[in-house]
Order: sequence, then C-alpha cells, then structure tokens
Amino acid sequence: MKRMIPILLSFTLIVGTTACGKTDTESLETDTTDYANALFDDSYVHTIDIQIDQDSWADLLENPKDKTKYEVGVTIDGNTTENVSFATKGNSSLSQVADSESDRYSFKINFGGFVEEQTYDGLDKVNLQNICSDATYMKDYLAYEIMDEAGVAAPLTSYVSLSINGELYGLYLALEDLDSSFLERNYGEDAGELYKPETEMLGNMDKQGKNNMERPEGMEMPEGMEKPDATEQPEGTIQSEGTDVKNDAQMPTQANAENAEMPEGMGQPHNGGMGMGGTAKGADLAYTDDEIASYADIFDNAQTDPTDEDKTRLIAALKQLSTGENLEECVDVDATLRYFVAHNFLLNGDSYTGSMLHNYGLYEENGILTMLPWDYNLAFGGFQMKGDATSVINTAIDTPLDSENIGKRPMWDKLMANEENLQQYHEYFNTLITDYFESGRFESTVSRISTLIRPYVENDPTAWYTVDEFDTAVNTITQFCLLRAQSVRSQLDGSLASTTEAQETTHLIDASGIEISAMGSQGKGKEHEGMGNGPEQMQRSTEEKN
Repeated sequence: MKRMIPILLSFTLIVGTTACGKTDTESLETDTTDYANALFDDSYVHTIDIQIDQDSWADLLENPKDKTKYEVGVTIDGNTTENVSFATKGNSSLSQVADSESDRYSFKINFGGFVEEQTYDGLDKVNLQNICSDATYMKDYLAYEIMDEAGVAAPLTSYVSLSINGELYGLYLALEDLDSSFLERNYGEDAGELYKPETEMLGNMDKQGKNNMERPEGMEMPEGMEKPDATEQPEGTIQSEGTDVKNDAQMPTQANAENAEMPEGMGQPHNGGMGMGGTAKGADLAYTDDEIASYADIFDNAQTDPTDEDKTRLIAALKQLSTGENLEECVDVDATLRYFVAHNFLLNGDSYTGSMLHNYGLYEENGILTMLPWDYNLAFGGFQMKGDATSVINTAIDTPLDSENIGKRPMWDKLMANEENLQQYHEYFNTLITDYFESGRFESTVSRISTLIRPYVENDPTAWYTVDEFDTAVNTITQFCLLRAQSVRSQLDGSLASTTEAQETTHLIDASGIEISAMGSQGKGKEHEGMGNGPEQMQRSTEEKN
C-alpha cells in the first residue's frame, strides 16, 4: 500500500447490512484500516455497481443539480451493502455536466445515510470523481500521492470501474472523504474538529447549482464546495448527511486582518480580501475579532459538529497566529510545513495560495491548527489564467502567492517569516525532490498507474477524452513534474532564485515544449459532445468508439 496507515483500535458496530454480509443481529468488528487495505488498494481497478430503481435513476438524470440522496444498493468488488445514500456532487462542475450532453457526474456515497453508523469496512463516505478537466486521469491521484510522500495526512484514492444497474458507466477515481473515517484513521477515535473553509462567493450556491454572485468570465469553481440544500425534496428520496456543513453563524459585513510586516521578498501587510473581488470571512485564516459570526467561511463549513467552545478555541488560535509569535502554540508547524512543500510543488491556483480561498481542510485539536489537502483536479498549472509553461514550472517556492494576495495569507506569511521554519521547509522540499523525483520513483508510479488504467480509459463509454489524448496527457504531466522538480532543485541549490522578485529569466528551466492544456482544461465537460442522457446514448458512444 502506498499510504502509511496508523494502527488504531478496533470497534464494534451493529448494522443492518454490511459489506461482509452481516445481518442486524450480528456484530462486525471493524478496524479503520480495513477499508484502506480493501477499497483503497491501488494495485488494481476496483468494481462498483450501483443498484438504483429506474424511477430514481431517471429522476437523478432529470434533476442532477438537486443533489437528491437516493437509497441504493452498492456492490464493491462483489460485496453488497444495502440502504446506502447515493447523490450527485459538485457545484460549478455539476452544473457544467448538467448543461452539457453528458451524464458523467461525480457522485457521493454515504454508507450511513439511511442506516445510522453503517460503514463499508469502516469507511463512512466515498466520493466518485468524474475526472473532469483531467486528460491524465491522474491529477488528483498524483497530488495525494505527493502529499503522502511529503508526510501529509492525505485522503486515500484508488480507481474504480463504475456500473449503474450492471451497465458500465466509466472509469472513476474513488476518493476518501474528509470526514469521520478519515479523522479516525489519521488522528484516532478522539480526533478534533474538521472544517472545509469556503468563501461566501464560492459557497453561496442556490439549489440549481448556480452562484448567486457574479464571477469573472471563464472562472470555474471546482468540486469540494458542496452545501446542503434546505429546500424540501420528494418524500422518501432525501436524507441529510448531518454534519457536512453547519449554518449557525451569521455572515459579517467586513473582515479586516492584522497588519504585519514581512521579510523582504516574503510578503506585504495584510489588508483583507480573498481575490477575485470578494471578501474573506475566515477562509484566509486571518484574525479579525473574537466574534464567531466573523468566521462564517470556516464555521458554516464544518465537517464535524463543533460547539461554541470549539469555535472560540479556533478563533484564539487564529489570534495567536496573527502575532507571528510562539506559533507552536497554535499551529502544527511541522505538519503545515510539509503541506506547503507538496502544495507548492503541485501549483494549484484554485486554493489557499491562489485567487480562491477554498479547497483545503482545516483540522483543529486542542487549539492547534493543521492544513489538509483537498481537490487537485486543476493542479499542475491547470488553473492558471495566464503565463506560459516556463513561468508556471519555475514558480518561486518562497513566494507562491498571487501578486494581489501577497501578505494576505497568514498561515503562509507568519510561518515563513520565521527563518528556522523557512530552512525546515527547504529541507523537506529537498527530501521530496531527492527521494521521489530524482530517484525515479515518480516515473515508476506514473508508468504503473497509466498502464493499469489505460484499457479502462480506452473503453470508457462516457470519457471526456480519447485514449490518444490520454497518452499525450500522461507524457505531458510526466515531463511537467520532472521539469518542476528540476526547477525546485535549482532554487534549493541557489542556481535559480527562490523568490519571484529575484529570479532572472536567463536562469529559468526551459519548459517551452510543454503545453499545459494537454493535461486537460477547464470547461471540458461543457465542451464535450455526443454524450446524451441514459444507457442508449452510452451504448451508441461505445459502439462508435469500437
């Protein structure tokens, strides 16, 4: 297994129907490592079949943006679990597919959605990613692999061949949800609180999956931003997932962060704001005041069920962070440095370090904060709106922020204002480049995975890309990462400056032969043609491919 799985105590569950065929009178001892060694064994492509009645399936296809939770049976590698919640997921990505001729949605499976505490080998929820905007089929997979290599607590992934009522639907990526199973696997039974911060601009989506606020033309809001809809759904079809998002905080009118000086080349005073014309209400992790309502971006998007005491403790941590002093009292410095090493290698502008303030997890335990990875389908330069491959690949590791956000990201600014932290960050970067990229292990991983999934890509009836485009994309992402590693090495040894201001174009690693769009582009789902509604069109597409 590629992941380092903590050894945890087993516990006993009473469930109606389980993956191992237990009845409601039998107890199932489930260790939280079980699902890691089963569904997330990435040495082969798993099979998942969704058994859903035809009326419910027709309703899902007719009303995908409703995110109705249907009660289905799920068979994974031959093991069936009944009474499971199954729904579409995503926001702009969901609308993108819904407004196209394709039905290739991303889905969320909640094993305990209709039967309390039911799991699949200890797993509570799994996301089935439709791999939109990713011709490589590997951006998310490689991103979490690199996070794991850097020593970050990262979601598990594997590939699945998805069927609906026995009919092949396509190759998907199974992704462990940032939820209770993830927390227990990484932090034990007494884990702390978990949030997925979202700005109001990104999170304020109506029932139809549309943003109620205007956004710049061509800017996509990727997956991982769901908010439950309070609108009443047809009786018998919807089940609340309970703790995905909290709505007990009021949106503040303004968020003003602490001003702080940064060392030359490392940022400027913070004036608030989130980029793209919005105002952050906590997602920038900036301290404003002691009012819970001032951090709606965080608390409205809780994955656990925090109390006011928990929220107050998190605010106190942000207040301490804003001072830049005694950071070990409010941040897991080692874990967060490791996060930034992998994150800044991956070049994901759709994130905390980019124009958007979302797509990360925030874990809090005993007043200590840790950042966690989430949603990397637009990594490897896929979110960049300007700049050629050479400028992207040579992004300075010590100044990763967009120009308008310099000094406005305290989790980065304050950590890197400390010279010891900056040195440790460089040492962790050196280890990642040496052990994973310069050793040849990265290329071996890409070769293994691309060989494993290529037949499934070739026969995928709902694929966004052809197998030839896949082959080109795999070669492109391989070269992109090797050149990125070469640039980082040059920055670490001093032959290329590690800050944007000091970099000289004559010393840049040449990436002019790389076409970033070959790895997949935003809006691919909307551009996709020929994929109509239902099995008939799927069959026609398969026949055309063959």
